[in-house]
This record gives sequence, structure tokens and C-alpha cells, in this order.
Amino acid sequence: IAKQLKMVTQLMQTRSSRGVSRDIFYVSDGGYDTHSNVDENLVNNFGRINDALKAFVDELEVLNLWNATTVVQFSEFARTLDPNTGDGSDHAWGGNHFMLGGSVNGGKVLGSYPSDFEQKEGNKIALSRGRLIPTTPWDAMWKGTAEWFGVADGEEMEKVLPLHKNFPSSKIYGKSELFVDE
Repeated sequence: IAKQLKMVTQLMQTRSSRGVSRDIFYVSDGGYDTHSNVDENLVNNFGRINDALKAFVDELEVLNLWNATTVVQFSEFARTLDPNTGDGSDHAWGGNHFMLGGSVNGGKVLGSYPSDFEQKEGNKIALSRGRLIPTTPWDAMWKGTAEWFGVADGEEMEKVLPLHKNFPSSKIYGKSELFVDE
């Protein structure tokens, strides 16, 4: 991941010669399908990610590009909260994501933190083995991110996030909630 992020910083430096003001880059990191030895795997993975992100941020600050950068982390699935028999976790719903960047209005957790993790009558989001039904849509962070990127509400946003109108506006975060004024 560190090599991928280093390549991103090199490409970012060519934006003027390419005639662009914003880019989208995709990098990926594996090793999180932790069906066994979850503790050891996460310590190693999180250490590697932390070191790579720190080097990336430090480089972007030196290049004066940090305030024009947003990093969005996501996964296509979550993990169970209860361990399996292999001291790991299995696939589940309701993952978490994080954002960082020079213009990100950070330092907070958005969404709803469950008050009860037990599967029982009356708890509509907790299922067996520590699986939770999501309460915040995937589109929540993407609407404000798209706005920050320059996507206009209306027809443009419909193309980028065609499902965002299917959710209550209170569950969708706008640019003003996710970013500080530039």
C-alpha cells in the first residue's frame, strides 16, 4: 500500500501538465479476510496502513497538496463481532469507513453507534454472532464527497449517486458536514 500511495503522490504532482484540478485514485490493500488469528492480523495490517498513511500525509504536506486531498477508506463487507472457532471473524453487514484529508472536518464519528449488540426481541439491528444491520447508507459519505469534488446537485448527482434520494436526508451527509470551508 505504501508503494501505491507513493505512486499517487507522483501522479498528483503532474496534474497541471495533465490539465486537471482533481483526480480520483484507487489503491487497495488485502489481508483483512480474517477467518483466523484476527488479533495478530489486524495488529500487523493496521500498523502497515498507519505507517503508509502517515508517509502519504507527510509527503502531501511537503508538496502543499494535503488541503486538496481526501482519502476515503471502504470495504465491500464487514466482519462479525463475535469470534468464530478459528479465533477469527466471519463476513457480516454494517461495515465502517473512514475519511481523512486536509479539508475534512474530522475528529468525529458520524452515524449511529448501537446501544445494544444482542439479538433479542425489540432489537431490530442485531442478528446472531454479532452481525448488525446497517443504519447508515453507503451513499451517506459519498454525497458530500461528490459535492466537494465538484459534482452539482440535480442531474449530475443523479448520475454519480442514483440511489441517494432513496434515503432520508438526515442519513446523507453533505459537503458542509464533511468538509471545512476551503
